[in-house]
Amino acid sequence: MKKNSMMIEQIFDIVCLIASYGILFFLPQKMDVFFYLIFGLSAFLFCIGFFRLGFTFDTPEDARGELLAGLSYAVFGILLNAAGLYCIIKDQGSGRSITIATLLLIEALVLFAMAGSGFKTQAAQRRLVLVFRAVAVLLVIFGVVFAILKHISTTSVIIATMLLFESICLWKMGSNPSDTLTDEIQTVPGLRVPIAKLQQEFADVETQLGYPWIGKIKTIKPECIIYGPSEDGFVVYGYYLYGRFYVSGSTNPLFPKPEDALEHTVEEVPDRSGLLLAKEDLPKAYAEMFARYEKSGDVQWIADLLLPCDKREL
Repeated sequence: MKKNSMMIEQIFDIVCLIASYGILFFLPQKMDVFFYLIFGLSAFLFCIGFFRLGFTFDTPEDARGELLAGLSYAVFGILLNAAGLYCIIKDQGSGRSITIATLLLIEALVLFAMAGSGFKTQAAQRRLVLVFRAVAVLLVIFGVVFAILKHISTTSVIIATMLLFESICLWKMGSNPSDTLTDEIQTVPGLRVPIAKLQQEFADVETQLGYPWIGKIKTIKPECIIYGPSEDGFVVYGYYLYGRFYVSGSTNPLFPKPEDALEHTVEEVPDRSGLLLAKEDLPKAYAEMFARYEKSGDVQWIADLLLPCDKREL
């Protein structure tokens, strides 16, 4: 049943992603209110389709899987990038084509960031820095040469400017590619329980970061179910976004009122097996706890369900 639910959600996300590009063909030449409504809807559908879909797949466990995932993101990004530039050339730099190309460029940069965030080893990150920065330089060179060959036409200058902007972003990504997007965000597909009820269900379940409370985090619009902070400021929080439940961890949660979190500060508690998880493993552990609840109604904290390599003993 859960597998069918996951498949339905994935199909829905794929349809949203495809629709985000399909409706761009209906953008009128005149940039009026209708134009921007379609443009905004396209961006909205991309966010729903891409980000929800991405969190339904497990993170690759080996170097080969990381490489394939990274290449997939990169290829997708290159295709979007090329489609946007082609649109500018085809429509000779019209406002409509520039708007479409800008949207596709932003989405391509998100994909490039996703590609960079999957490489964890220092050796892989060093190679990735070289790739990002080499591509950034090549884009600038290509933009200048293209503009000269086209005799500095309006269209060529627009393309060169967009490539310059993209190269700056890629150069910046090369500064720290592994931090472009966090991998500490977990998802619990199928969970639909309101935050208040979820907090009540787990109110008496002691976890490594104590008991749950409901509060606000600046970067999240709805209320969150929060665990912690620990004595060194680490918290885990769950929230709904685009209809899906996510679990994230942070040492800088940006509470609107930091004093509200002080009363919830806890000393980390090992589970019944005497295990204390590393900070980077906590979002996954809490996501698994909520996933067990969604599947069977089970409300308990069992940190030792993680693989031995993901645990450390007291």
